[in-house]
Amino acid sequence: MNFTKDEFMESTHAEIYKMWMNHVKFNGWKIEDKDNENKSNKERRVYIDEITFL
Repeated sequence: MNFTKDEFMESTHAEIYKMWMNHVKFNGWKIEDKDNENKSNKERRVYIDEITFL
């Protein structure tokens, strides 16, 4: 991706999206259509009282 930091910072959201999609294509990655890649079905809570080193 031959972009300087200044070129990237001056890019629009659409241009950054296109850069990302080219990056994904170049690396051979697949994008899930289900929109669940960054979501977890497991909720895990941590309580400060349970952390022994605090």
